[in-house]
Amino acid sequence: MEDRDFNEIVRKYQKKIYYLCYRMVENEEDAKDLSQEVFVKVYLKLKDFKGKSSLFTWIYRIACNICINFTKKKKIKFEELKPETTADSANPEKDLQKKYLSIQIEKAINTLPPKQRAVFVMRNYENLQHKEIAEIMGKSLGTVKSNYHQAVFKLRELLAPLSGVGNRHACSLQKRRSI
Repeated sequence: MEDRDFNEIVRKYQKKIYYLCYRMVENEEDAKDLSQEVFVKVYLKLKDFKGKSSLFTWIYRIACNICINFTKKKKIKFEELKPETTADSANPEKDLQKKYLSIQIEKAINTLPPKQRAVFVMRNYENLQHKEIAEIMGKSLGTVKSNYHQAVFKLRELLAPLSGVGNRHACSLQKRRSI
């Protein structure tokens, strides 16, 4: 494979891989490093790619495995975001509540075990189907569905104290995304 072919692969997938890594580790610098590590591994292993799955699936699998290994090695700590309000906002209090809820949801997602987090992120943020996730992770469809539903259940429990808001959100995610 020529360098220009590999560069085209990087151009085509780098944003998706970065966003997947970022959702998994919640840190910009780590996500950049992990994305780079993914493409280094892709470059080194491209000659071994057998085409049993799509290139996209193969690269995503590499990215997931790298992120899962990273989160196992390093206890991920959520970086607190400062609530932002704008002077022209019609309802700054509502904006602040939304920001707070968003932070709490991200914290809850961050507490999930790495494989559950990976499945949840791919399903809810990457909009992948369970079948695609199973192929990417090299797991059975049943295992992926189980990981997803366990993640939703844990999130529901963690977010329930937020006056029912988190509970409704988790329930709606489960209803919207199931099967």
